Amino acid sequence: MSNAPRDQAILEFPAVASADTCAVWNILSSRTLSSAIKGRCHLTLAKFVLYECLDKPRKKPSEDLHLREQLRKEITSGKHFSLHELEIEDIQHLVADVGDIRRFDKGELAALALARKYRSGFITDDRVAKKVGERIVGNLCVRTTPHLVGWLVYCGHLTDGDVKTIISDNDNYRNTQGRIGIYIQQCYEHAMGLRIRPKP
Repeated sequence: MSNAPRDQAILEFPAVASADTCAVWNILSSRTLSSAIKGRCHLTLAKFVLYECLDKPRKKPSEDLHLREQLRKEITSGKHFSLHELEIEDIQHLVADVGDIRRFDKGELAALALARKYRSGFITDDRVAKKVGERIVGNLCVRTTPHLVGWLVYCGHLTDGDVKTIISDNDNYRNTQGRIGIYIQQCYEHAMGLRIRPKP
């Protein structure tokens, strides 16, 4: 993730975006954030992403039980999250374009293939996946969870206090590895700057 978000990444967010596993958990781990997206954007999940979220064996099987149940409910309702199929050709074509995929998680690969298939947005919190996504589907289509927070702040759907809560939720969910609070703060500050910037 870049330290200085582009204006466009805060001013607009895709109405439909394919999410990878990490982004799904970063959004759902904050009730404040997951509530704020409702009716404002729709997240699509490739079947392999759902597998990683719900069925992939974990070192601590009891970990994130409430988040997994929440995701099941979201998928069942189909209002804010939906599940989509990929053909083997979708993955093959993507691998041909990506090249070396050794640093690419399978869930990230599936999410990116889904974004390209349906020409939707792609939301990831992985630096490599973001960089590759920008090359494959374009800068205008790739976002991160911090970008999502920034956009919601810019549009007036999140308050200062909400952002503090989201950062705290992320800190509690992610031990020391994978925290994105610093990026959320940067996108929040960028969004506030855009809100007070004189209109051209």
